[in-house]
Amino acid sequence: MPAQTHKSTKTGATKLPPLWRCPKCRERFVTKNLWHSCGKHTLEELFSRSDPHVLRLFKKFAAMVRACGPVRTIPQKTRVVFQVRVRFAGAAPRKTHFLANFALPYQANDSRFVRIEKYAPHFQTHTFRVSSESDLDQQVQRWLRESYEVGAQAFLMEKRDATLTLFKKRRSG
Repeated sequence: MPAQTHKSTKTGATKLPPLWRCPKCRERFVTKNLWHSCGKHTLEELFSRSDPHVLRLFKKFAAMVRACGPVRTIPQKTRVVFQVRVRFAGAAPRKTHFLANFALPYQANDSRFVRIEKYAPHFQTHTFRVSSESDLDQQVQRWLRESYEVGAQAFLMEKRDATLTLFKKRRSG
């Protein structure tokens, strides 16, 4: 169910509702009682079976994600995810590499993607393998910037703005 917008009484501006916080694990979600497995994990635990260079590569990927704006880094049992409002990027460590992924509002065509999954019209997860620093190039940074907007649910604000514009036109015309 898409989030609804709410009117701020202080500014009159429309904004997205606050995230719900699980009372058990304290993680934040767009909808109340969204299924998840409560648990606290660390990056060290997650990357403990990987070669040391894999964690170094992940840290570069994480820095690229953080360069897009404020994010929450959430280590889980088998992966780590990044969240603005929704989880939009992540990584799953392997012995010699990690699988990175991010959501885009379209299907990007690039041979580096090993999997693309469509979850919604505005949310397609793109997965690629990171084995060396050269796999984390400027194109990945551009995609991460776009993905950050998916994580911020910018499409909901765009829909709202388009609806308001149409409403104003109909009222004045």
